[in-house]
Amino acid sequence: MLPTSLFLKLAGLLTLLVNMLLLSGCANINLAPSYNQPFKEQVVQTSDGATAKVLIIDIAGTIDDQPKGGFLSQAPSLMDSVLMQLKKAEKDPQVKTVLFKVNTPGGGVTASDILYHEIMVFKERTKKKVYIQMMDMAASGGYYLAMAGDHIQAHPTTVTGSVGVISVSADLSGIMDKVGVGVNVYKTGISKDMGTPFRSANALDKQLFQDLVEQMAGRFYQIVQAQRQLSDVAMLEVKSARIYTGVAAKQAGLVDSLGYLSEATQSACELAGEQHCNVVTYRYKRNENVTAYSPTMAAQVNSPEMSLLKTPILDSALNLKPGMYYLMLQ
Repeated sequence: MLPTSLFLKLAGLLTLLVNMLLLSGCANINLAPSYNQPFKEQVVQTSDGATAKVLIIDIAGTIDDQPKGGFLSQAPSLMDSVLMQLKKAEKDPQVKTVLFKVNTPGGGVTASDILYHEIMVFKERTKKKVYIQMMDMAASGGYYLAMAGDHIQAHPTTVTGSVGVISVSADLSGIMDKVGVGVNVYKTGISKDMGTPFRSANALDKQLFQDLVEQMAGRFYQIVQAQRQLSDVAMLEVKSARIYTGVAAKQAGLVDSLGYLSEATQSACELAGEQHCNVVTYRYKRNENVTAYSPTMAAQVNSPEMSLLKTPILDSALNLKPGMYYLMLQ
């Protein structure tokens, strides 16, 4: 514990430094919105005489349930921010269709499954429609949650597919042997330390992990088969975990149509049996120049811009926490 006097001095110096940087124009600090900050509806596009609404919700970035840390703030996880928006949409009878703008390589198995489940429950409870618009990427967990859509549209250059599960663990035993370092392990059960980076995986470890990923993948395959009604031959190719462009995904039966977000808003309106809809989003801060392509609440939360303190998310195997992932590694 720092002495109170020293803590106050350090806090004062930090405040002075931040103020100097702000005044000099050298820092651009955008504090991420907190859990307690309400979000409001903003109209993106109006249609004459329309009372029905199409709500756009972003699913952008790695799918997880971990709160986002900003500079002196904490914001909802991607999963939580999406569910909060669905909760607000449920209370608005004018929202007829929720259009998910999906741009994600996937993420955690459980987080992806929860989003899929909650969207399905939302549809059943509210009778509202769900339209999926894939953007740059809707792979693995992104494709998993897309299965909850009543209609799935890909951009022609979308990357999707990667239907499968991955679990990655490091093996540092070779380096440790060279350095002459060892680790003492005290355990109960022969498999208690499976996955540890301090020894090579044995045959039993490999079999147990493979069984786990096969079970997780089996659930993924069942959902794809049920929602897309693919032939056995088509499913065999999907199970290879290959990726598809939007065009190839349409040919393979993985998506319903190809098109742009500007077309998707009208299609989403018609999906609910309406001809004219206002397009809306939920945002923390209003932007008079907002378009359908502008970041919504979820994207704002997951992309705090800070030049004073950068905390980039690295989508790589080295940055994964232990666990199972519906994720396309980049």
